[in-house]
Amino acid sequence: MKQEDILLKLNALYDTDVLEHFPKEYLYLYNTPIDKIEEEGKDIIVFGSISDIKSIRTPLSIIRFKINYLNKVLSCAIFNQPFYINVLKKFNKYCLVCRYKKKTKSYIVRYVIKEDSPYLRTKIKPIYTLPKGVSQLDFINLIEGILIQKSQYITNKLPKKICDKYKFEDRYLAFKDVHFPLNEDALKRGLRVFKYEEALQYSLATSVIKKYRNLIKKQVTTLIDINEVDTFINKLTFKLTGDQLNAIHEIVFDMNKTQIMNRLLQGDVGTGKTLVALCALYANYLRHGQGALLAPTKILAQQHYENACKLFKDTPIKIKFLAGNLKTKEKDKINKLLESGEIDIIIGTHTLMSQNIKYKNLTLSIIDEQQNFGVEQRNALINKGMNADLLMMTATPIPRTLSKIINNDMDVSSLNEFPSKKRNVKTMVVQSVDKIINKAILRALEIKRQVFIVAPKIIETGTGKKISVETIFAQMATEYGEDNVALLHGKMKEEERNKIYDEFKSGEKLILVATSIIEVGIDIPHACLMVIYSASTFGLSSLHQLRGRIGRDGESALALLVYDDDDQENYERLKYLADNEDGYNIAKYDLIHRGSGSLTGSNQSGDSDLKVANFANDQVIFEYAIKDSVEILENLDDVDYRIYYSNVLKNLSDYKLD
Repeated sequence: MKQEDILLKLNALYDTDVLEHFPKEYLYLYNTPIDKIEEEGKDIIVFGSISDIKSIRTPLSIIRFKINYLNKVLSCAIFNQPFYINVLKKFNKYCLVCRYKKKTKSYIVRYVIKEDSPYLRTKIKPIYTLPKGVSQLDFINLIEGILIQKSQYITNKLPKKICDKYKFEDRYLAFKDVHFPLNEDALKRGLRVFKYEEALQYSLATSVIKKYRNLIKKQVTTLIDINEVDTFINKLTFKLTGDQLNAIHEIVFDMNKTQIMNRLLQGDVGTGKTLVALCALYANYLRHGQGALLAPTKILAQQHYENACKLFKDTPIKIKFLAGNLKTKEKDKINKLLESGEIDIIIGTHTLMSQNIKYKNLTLSIIDEQQNFGVEQRNALINKGMNADLLMMTATPIPRTLSKIINNDMDVSSLNEFPSKKRNVKTMVVQSVDKIINKAILRALEIKRQVFIVAPKIIETGTGKKISVETIFAQMATEYGEDNVALLHGKMKEEERNKIYDEFKSGEKLILVATSIIEVGIDIPHACLMVIYSASTFGLSSLHQLRGRIGRDGESALALLVYDDDDQENYERLKYLADNEDGYNIAKYDLIHRGSGSLTGSNQSGDSDLKVANFANDQVIFEYAIKDSVEILENLDDVDYRIYYSNVLKNLSDYKLD
């Protein structure tokens, strides 16, 4: 493939874009001891001559052959890579990277490496994630050409003082060591440079944002009397946990500061974050300010509105609900009331950020499920007020040591205690043919309790292994009767979605087949069963939130994670979730394996700004980087630091600091 074609497919404008396309993994090509070649779930490395090569055409392309490894003949198979039939030669020797499959007593080959490959000398082979049509060989040749021809143009990103302090090798050598490692020590030296580059840029960016926010003074002058807040709490008919009370006090303390609050409230599903947020809105009402609570879905926003109306029914607080499906006349009426200050609390969806929505005195913005909103969207709501305080909530909690790094620009309140009895939810990894699925559904129907059936996509596309909700809905309707089954997904009209949700909540429909739209905002206390198809396509934190929809009444509930593939790593991920209930540990595990989201863009899912560094695995690097970012900010008269600082600021389009 031509160089320009590769650059186009990679969406690379500069040579450094190519060089910074780092390997997704490294294969360590040391032969596996003969007594360990039948271990499942691990890479098995074997080297030897091959024989009995056969190509089989089924719906899949399969190449079968045998390899003689340490006087033992192993049966091997390569799936969906038909080009290997022209690569493999009888009696030639190859190194194979494969996985043992106990069920068929065969080895599923991932990679084939020729006997004369330089990787067998270094024992390390980098593997890249590449666009369709770009081979590993084409890409590595492009990398090699750039390093040979453009070496003089590759300069260090880090300030010289930082490079000298930690004895980093120069960037050119680091690229060589990462893409063409001669040994493990060289690879570590190269990775060390790029991990620190990412860690320092992230840490300085978050420190800049925090410093910028601390410079902004609020317009509010009325202090909140915490005793009045406590009096309101003491009149409630239920008792708050110690964590909830601490969080409320931390929030009110921030609201009484002259600097704007930028606080994250994190807690596992069911720890009572919503109540803390509503108490914060009450505190904001005491200082005569308006409060806005933004949720990612109408169902969740409606739920918050109903809870707020119940909580504040004996107070003079005026609450309104605003969503996109309201009639223009109703929206205009609410907007006028907001602008005149006749609404104290407004609860709604993205509509709260619309340009035509104006507030008289917005002093507190609360964003629920903040991972669903990017920085730009958050700022749109914050900018509705005159330097309003900001509280964000997430049900994807992160351990405190990690949170200090990831949320360096925010203060964090954590809820660990559960207000009521902890849920009794059992989780199992099953196959779609397992009888337990049908048995569990029939049992739920018998006792008149609701069932969630979740799939990752709406319709079948004919590609991939993801099953659709429409396919499952047809199966469920046939099996359990159309009167019992409802279908819910994001492409339905809002009125239709609300009708289906109400039917399911009331028990008129007992089985709801849905996409992950139900991950947040669905409160069905008596739901006792969740079946999630193609479970490996979801992140663990998402799966944990999904199973948080069942067993909310304290009764026993069952979550079934359906997985029909052979990938042992994916199975181990799901098994980890099945064996763990702690949201903090699950979030940490997911963070290691799926990324952490983007700092400055609108994306907050799994595509991280970090390509090499990892918050969970590289905590020490980030801790040093945070200290160095403080040193840089305190010494901007240093030319080297100032240049580096200016370059980092270019990437922060949402924030400016003079």
